Amino acid sequence: WRKQDNYKRLGAMADLARRGFVTAILQYRESELAAFPAQVEDIKNAMECVASKTSEFDLPFDMNEAYLMGHSSGGHLAMMAVLHNACGMIEIPDVKGVILESASSDILICSSEPLPPWMSVRPSTVLLGVDSIEGNEEIAHKASCVSLIEEDIILPPVLMFHCTNDPVVSVENSRTLFEKLEETNHSVKYYEIKDVDEHGGNIYFSKTILSIIQDFIRKTI
Repeated sequence: WRKQDNYKRLGAMADLARRGFVTAILQYRESELAAFPAQVEDIKNAMECVASKTSEFDLPFDMNEAYLMGHSSGGHLAMMAVLHNACGMIEIPDVKGVILESASSDILICSSEPLPPWMSVRPSTVLLGVDSIEGNEEIAHKASCVSLIEEDIILPPVLMFHCTNDPVVSVENSRTLFEKLEETNHSVKYYEIKDVDEHGGNIYFSKTILSIIQDFIRKTI
């Protein structure tokens, strides 16, 4: 949720473009600039911007066939944008699917994990604008994906990936989200990448992962 290096994903986006998909990378306000849910509003604004440019320049891109995809905090925010839309909290174009990679989808799970040695401040506290998650559990729960998932809301299909030994975002984030989506009868596919201790990295640029993403999109268009 802090300042993002948007260029890190260019390789994967280029590979998806070579497979025939239009791709766009958005930059949302980092948590140091604005607390959650400002980032969800930025996703809404970015989608509206893409839609307007598509119309303005007569681009061959249909927003009715759009997908949201995110890694780590981006995965959390992509899923929250879809959930906020489903619950009537914002209005974004209905997407055909959501693709999550190592998503930090549960703030309470994130806050229970040890901080990586290069972090001095827990990112979730900055995101929520609080000094500590302890004592602010209700706020953290409301900013977690599972808090909004109910059987009676309409969600697009969800595709999830997570490395079992992820050293930054615990795999329990995705396991908990997957179980909640399944028990509420929403369409979800989840792949755990066993015995891999990466948070992102080359694994998400592999032909196997990109082919799974491609197949998911082709089947849900």
